[in-house]
Amino acid sequence: MKDFTKRMLSIAIPITLQNLISTGLNLVDNLMIGQLGTTAIASVGLVNQVVFILNILTFGVSSGAGIFVSQYWGKRDEKNIEKTLGHILYITMGAAVVFFVLLFFLPERILMIFTTDTEVIRTGMTYARPVAFSTFLTSFSFIIAMALRTVEKARIPMYVSLVALSINTVVNYMLIFGFGPIQPLGVFGASLATLLSRLVEFVIFVNIVLRRKTPVRLSRSAFKFEIPFFRRLMKYATPVIVNEFLWSLGITMYSLVMARMGTEFIAARNISSTIENLGFVIFGGLASATVVMVGTELGRNNFTQAKYNAKKLLQLTVMTAVATGLVMILLSRIIVNFYNIDQGLKNIVLTIIIIVGISQPIKMFNAVNIVGVLRSGGDTRAAMIIEIASLWGVGIPLVAVTGLVLKWPLTLVYVAMMIEELFKAILGIRRTLTWKWLKNVVD
Repeated sequence: MKDFTKRMLSIAIPITLQNLISTGLNLVDNLMIGQLGTTAIASVGLVNQVVFILNILTFGVSSGAGIFVSQYWGKRDEKNIEKTLGHILYITMGAAVVFFVLLFFLPERILMIFTTDTEVIRTGMTYARPVAFSTFLTSFSFIIAMALRTVEKARIPMYVSLVALSINTVVNYMLIFGFGPIQPLGVFGASLATLLSRLVEFVIFVNIVLRRKTPVRLSRSAFKFEIPFFRRLMKYATPVIVNEFLWSLGITMYSLVMARMGTEFIAARNISSTIENLGFVIFGGLASATVVMVGTELGRNNFTQAKYNAKKLLQLTVMTAVATGLVMILLSRIIVNFYNIDQGLKNIVLTIIIIVGISQPIKMFNAVNIVGVLRSGGDTRAAMIIEIASLWGVGIPLVAVTGLVLKWPLTLVYVAMMIEELFKAILGIRRTLTWKWLKNVVD
């Protein structure tokens, strides 16, 4: 038990600290933009919803690759770890090209999908074009950070994140509000700060993989394309990529419904999502620890230990989520007062956070079970079916009907949204207890 706890903490704590730094500084950035008013909050939120789709796609690719990286790490096969990264970067860079085109050349058309508010669209276009260049940088950094965490070098991406996000926060303040000779640039300044911080992060990660002092390395041989290897990789990665794309598209549909309910509701969702991310801080660490502690044991064919680790980590997830849900509700009372919005909108946000906080144990169980447990054993097809059936079969129809047809208040629409998580938990528990996911996919 001591070895389990020590290993879990060595992986989870650096990732949790990184998430805390990231969420905290992103919250500060969001508060800065919040000082510019509801239109700025809404426009930045909508552009970030498009970026969110790319980030989730990249997460899906990295999660699929992480199955192989974790199991190869269990065998200490560094050559195939490098080969996995080289092949998966082809996909992430391809996706980055698509989103660059959307954000740089077609931002107006994209924003018009979400809202008819011309001021929100105009402001959003100003923010979108500089952010478009960060798509390539973010995709590369995301993959390398995933690999470093999976080979139990989680402190490195934590330090890189601290540097990059600190730069983003300082430059954000200087460019949004002006500093000395620098004139206030508002939303455009925020986008430039984001691009600069992503560039710094990218340069640091490139230096790390080229110095070859960790198991995460990239050389010319890594990019030698091998069709049989790629097919085997994609057999398990494709369901994850499809899963994450359809999931991100589904979450975007939620935002679309709320945008159609009114501009103030876009702002409410953006603010509440920022606060909600505070509750996810710990669980990114637990999910990553689960991938490593279950995946590496499967790579060693140690199925009994993999099963034990999965059960313990899921129990820990639920217990921790009860506490974080409560903390999130309490903190929201303080955080919401920093936004330059009217009291009615503040009350809506506070009610949403109560709903989200209460549902936190179910949501976090689902996240760790699907991302950490089922995927670590290559059970990606079942994980995809569970998630997509819950979102598109239950969540989106409920939100669309309650929000656009029945015209329920936003708070009740959120209650309808949470029914999806309950449905997903029931399906997820049933699948996990079959133990069909206990597989070695690299032998």
